[in-house]
Amino acid sequence: MLVTYDGIVVGRREIGDNSCFIDILTDEQGIVEATAHGAKKINSNLLSSASLFSYSTFCLNKNKLRYTVNSAKPKYSFHALGSDIEKLALASYFAQAIKHCTPSEQVQGETAHDSHVRFFAVSLYETLHAGCENGRSIPAVKSAFELRYSAMLGFAPDLVACDNCGEYDDPKGMYFLPDKARLLCAGCLNRYYGGECVKLFPETLYAMRNIVFSPLDRCFKFAVSGDSELQLADICEYYFLYRTERSFTALEYLKTLLKK
Repeated sequence: MLVTYDGIVVGRREIGDNSCFIDILTDEQGIVEATAHGAKKINSNLLSSASLFSYSTFCLNKNKLRYTVNSAKPKYSFHALGSDIEKLALASYFAQAIKHCTPSEQVQGETAHDSHVRFFAVSLYETLHAGCENGRSIPAVKSAFELRYSAMLGFAPDLVACDNCGEYDDPKGMYFLPDKARLLCAGCLNRYYGGECVKLFPETLYAMRNIVFSPLDRCFKFAVSGDSELQLADICEYYFLYRTERSFTALEYLKTLLKK
């Protein structure tokens, strides 16, 4: 049986001299593992489509529980990510996260507004243009991915207003409770809460609201810098790792690169 999906390669494992297994993120079936025979040959029509981060339309032959790539038509190339080690590490972290959090052969986002494939494509595009004119910094792109993807997985924090009194923007400060995924204003924090919390810079709160509530093509469109960017990065990374309950080797490698 032949099936056709738009998808992005999030993992690849070599088989012998000429072939490989590829893990494809799809909206229809989650992560699909497929064999790409001859994909490593220089004259193969699968050479580019079987590469990591390739965004293509895949025609797959399904035989029982196994898939084989019959043909593939590239939609967009992210090949240039390989020319920058930091951007490659960031994209690899995204791929690891998506591969871990996406089940195999299950419909993704059946009731959600966002396509997981489109979200990953936008994330890779923003990574590719990080640091360029009108582009976000690498830490800002990373933060947007972590918080928006958390929301797509069903872990959206309540950032609309104070969870207790409904205050939208207390001039004395708004506090984020990462473990409880909610906001409290300064007055309610003093009276009702004494646990872990972070007093947000106004720019940080604006960025977080933009990431969670904006349409997908706008969730990366915000401006933070200095202490606000550092705070956003710390909060979003902690929140994502806390919700997914694991660490990622690509993230640890990325953090060593960003410290240099």
